[in-house]
Amino acid sequence: MGIAKSLAELDRLQSEGAMVFIKWDGERDSNRKTVLIEKPGTEYLFRKDTDDIEAVLAEGIADYDAYFHTST
Repeated sequence: MGIAKSLAELDRLQSEGAMVFIKWDGERDSNRKTVLIEKPGTEYLFRKDTDDIEAVLAEGIADYDAYFHTST
């Protein structure tokens, strides 16, 4: 997907009321990045630790879209 396209998609999720949190953790030796996507007022939550931020952002966006039955 690429980081630039992911950012555009994250803007879309934000406009739909989702909260996105991306964290880089310097203390860990592996899985040093965390992606968290949630939508207040719903049961939806996606959280994953990774070393491949682009892949997990794409995975989280796809998971969000599948949960809410939206199309991109």
